[in-house]
Amino acid sequence: MNRYIKQVIILAAATPLLCSCLDTVYPTNGMVQEQVNKSTNAIDGLGNAVAQQMMKIGYGYGACGFAGQSLELDAMTGQIPIAQAGYDYYSAFSECNYLGATYTYTYDTWNLYYSIISKANLVLAAGTGVNDASDADAPTVGNALAYRALAYLYLTELYLYRNTGYSQLDAQAKADSVQGLTVPIVTESMQQADGFNNPRAPFYQMYRFILTDLNRAAKLLEGYDRTDANHADAAVVNGLKARLWLWMGSQFENDPEELAEQVAHEGDSNLEGYDKCGVTTAKECFANAMKCAEAAMEGHAPLSKSEWYNATTGFNSANGAWLLAEQIASDDIKDESDNTLDDDWSWKSFTSFISADADFGVAGNASYGASRSIDAQLYSEMNAADWRRSTWIAPEDAGKATSAAKYTTDMTADKFAKFPAYTGLKFKPGNGNVSDYKTGAAVDIPVMRVEEMYFIEAEAAAHVNGVSAGVRLLNDFMNTYRCEATSSDPTPYACSATTLSDFTQELIRQKRIEFWGEGIIPYDYKRLKMGYDLTYEGSNHIEKYQFKLKDGYVCPGLNFCIPNYELQYNKAIRNNPDPSGVLG
Repeated sequence: MNRYIKQVIILAAATPLLCSCLDTVYPTNGMVQEQVNKSTNAIDGLGNAVAQQMMKIGYGYGACGFAGQSLELDAMTGQIPIAQAGYDYYSAFSECNYLGATYTYTYDTWNLYYSIISKANLVLAAGTGVNDASDADAPTVGNALAYRALAYLYLTELYLYRNTGYSQLDAQAKADSVQGLTVPIVTESMQQADGFNNPRAPFYQMYRFILTDLNRAAKLLEGYDRTDANHADAAVVNGLKARLWLWMGSQFENDPEELAEQVAHEGDSNLEGYDKCGVTTAKECFANAMKCAEAAMEGHAPLSKSEWYNATTGFNSANGAWLLAEQIASDDIKDESDNTLDDDWSWKSFTSFISADADFGVAGNASYGASRSIDAQLYSEMNAADWRRSTWIAPEDAGKATSAAKYTTDMTADKFAKFPAYTGLKFKPGNGNVSDYKTGAAVDIPVMRVEEMYFIEAEAAAHVNGVSAGVRLLNDFMNTYRCEATSSDPTPYACSATTLSDFTQELIRQKRIEFWGEGIIPYDYKRLKMGYDLTYEGSNHIEKYQFKLKDGYVCPGLNFCIPNYELQYNKAIRNNPDPSGVLG
């Protein structure tokens, strides 16, 4: 396939019902509101459909649902280098190209999250009378609220424009007055006509909207004991709150004028239906993030070394450390005979793109050069006692069949020898099946793990209680859960940072190792306006993907554009500038 073909959405074929806002009010497929209201068990069925939207296949080559979105962002920010470009289905993101309003990549992101919102809104419209955890439908409605909040939080983080340091983009964003805007809010009570004139909500409104959903979800999910890892419970709600408050804390610390704007709108009459944030300082946001992260940890422990490296279930089966997962069953797997949206799972799945163990797909075929690696510089900075090191092929072991036995892998020794240094072995095919994609691609994929809460707690503590408090928590996590002590060195990991900047750099370094391939770090980069350099000597990034981005700005591609079909039917939309090609 030619990945460089301009994939343009044919607007002539679009209809108003494709508009995300309108699709939510009047869905074009699945259960419509009237069906939900007439069925005694439709709420439960549609409740399951909310989570299933996470695996929504898109038109772009690498658009395999939420997991594909995670890989797109990791590729964009240099977290998962690839050896060759020939079978790189995320090249547009690595190059920061083909990301304007007319491209399928833009459409897929927008459609993914608004599809979640659409299904959630149908549940919420049918469950308007559900206000207490004792109601039989409370878990279903609470789950819909949590997923809607999740979708809006991701949308906010992707579409809220942050300065890039590229004057042509930043000047256009200012001229077009898009700074401070998130995305249109669509609720279960919105009428179809309103979708034609639904502007992007300012951040101060969106934060209160998300918080309101999460507060209501917390009430409805109180005491709920879920049976599936793709359903929300109290830990998920607290985890989402922790993410929200951490984002707000960083935004308001870096941009005090936006804090003043948030506070100034706390009493707006048109927002009185939303819960108030109740904060006046960035420090209060960090304190809330720390409190929510600690609540999310309750009853969950980080992955053990044996769980991390399990050859059959390693990073493909939800366990006690996973707060929320995308779950793909064998029944969800399609083949080339179901050629809708190119959803041939033999090559278009998360496992196909990330698992070097899998013989199906592209990552596991060494001749394609499409396996994903860890950044070489990051690997070199890993603590010698850190047992996560064996997640990737060490340079001294690359090309040696005899070294295969040192790693947890289902590869033959000969196959192992064909992969380059730093190749990732983290994600295993479903049930350890490397040959049959209908089993191997049926996996659980982490959306939120408890380890993230430990990092949020440590980062927030550094802002609330001082750098030393954050250092202590990071040291405790690393020495307790990630580094192997010896009698001569009982605490092999020691963060020695004394400034907030140095501590934040070290914390993000450890998060990059921990969440490789999970799409967590790009949001941190944008939140912290953290630059990165892929041009260093010995870089294992393809030359045309090597960029250097300055601190204080964000990667241009992390300011997503809204697709043309939304602009065509929703006349109130102002779009972010197209970042395509600005990196060179």
